[in-house]
Amino acid sequence: MKILFVTSNLPYDLRILVHGVYKRMRMFIDAIKEVARIEMLIFVRPDVEISPSFVSSLERSFLEYWDAEITVFLCPIKKIPPKNKFLDRLGNYAAGALSYFRQANSIGTSGQMQVQAFEACLRRHPDAIFAHKLPSMNPLLLTSESLPPVFFDLDDIEHVIVKRSMKKTSKWYEKILGYSRLPQLFLGELRATRLAMNTFVCSELDRRYLTQWFHQENVVAVPNAIRIPEKCPLTHEPTMLFIGSYGYTPNIDAAEYLIQKIFPKIVKIIPTANLIIAGAKPENIRGYKSGIPGVTFTGFVEDLELLYRRTKIVCAPIFAGGGTRVKIIEAAAYGKPIIATRIGAEGIELRDGDEILIRDHEEAFIEACLVLMRDSSLCERLGTAARARAIQLYDRTNVVQLIQKYLKNGNECQEISNKA
Repeated sequence: MKILFVTSNLPYDLRILVHGVYKRMRMFIDAIKEVARIEMLIFVRPDVEISPSFVSSLERSFLEYWDAEITVFLCPIKKIPPKNKFLDRLGNYAAGALSYFRQANSIGTSGQMQVQAFEACLRRHPDAIFAHKLPSMNPLLLTSESLPPVFFDLDDIEHVIVKRSMKKTSKWYEKILGYSRLPQLFLGELRATRLAMNTFVCSELDRRYLTQWFHQENVVAVPNAIRIPEKCPLTHEPTMLFIGSYGYTPNIDAAEYLIQKIFPKIVKIIPTANLIIAGAKPENIRGYKSGIPGVTFTGFVEDLELLYRRTKIVCAPIFAGGGTRVKIIEAAAYGKPIIATRIGAEGIELRDGDEILIRDHEEAFIEACLVLMRDSSLCERLGTAARARAIQLYDRTNVVQLIQKYLKNGNECQEISNKA
């Protein structure tokens, strides 16, 4: 069996690309490599040098870090000229309102070159196609060639993310322009799920939503999952942790919310409190160079166990985005008490008050932090319960086996169809 894996997320440095998107990508790669040979078509930025030596270096890195022998093909995304004038930008929005393939996140993988690159890979006769995220489905939707079974990972429901971002936008004209592209984006996601034999989403919540609105029975919940680590002991140091990649706006906003709104009020009451902001690209956060007492920016962290050993409570004040947060599953697996917003914990089956504390409002979030910092027995109870739930629902071994079951079923269906 051979599977063509299509993605527009270039894993250029697997040593540090360990945040949500790439953890989920690797989970699927690990599932696929046990049941099929993998060929990968990657749509890359136009400034990436496409050469045999670069392709070889990618294949070596996949073998080293993923333990997977993958044949790689590269294609540049469609180059979009910068639009500086207001009327030019308005024209882009108007085009996106009329066609899903003209929207900013879609146009790069929707050109003739990208479709032809995909068709060239099709001529190598894969037994199935795995499309990683929505932009990777565009060549499949645009080709006139017949396709083998398609598996599609819609880790984030994009039209939900756009609606949430528009609610936070204060400028009326940006709201109008943003909402204008929602119908076509909705239709694009609908077409993609209909083309796929199975569409994978991050949670049962997302599965129910798409089943209701798209009337599709082929949507499957495949949760983000991790290898379950050893439980970290409870520390009595009043240390808060937020971890994420700060090339992602909701993570930047969450870090700034903690630094500006939450931590100053905590430290007034508990002067020895500390806040750790961990993860790559912290320079994107306001206050990174301010030298705020008690706030530490670690950058990328290789030893997560050591980081969690220093941590008493984990915070996830996320107010935008979609999918589910690997950071919360990870903290639960380490046995740490977690405070999150409703959107931050969305789709993760941890129960408020039993395995996590859900607090949307600033004062309630602060109060929850203070309670946990003072009450070690409550921290132990919440952390232990969260870890038990993570083992039950988010053990990576079990989720990989779930993915393999759907891939094998798809291959069996194709074999029956071919014989018929």
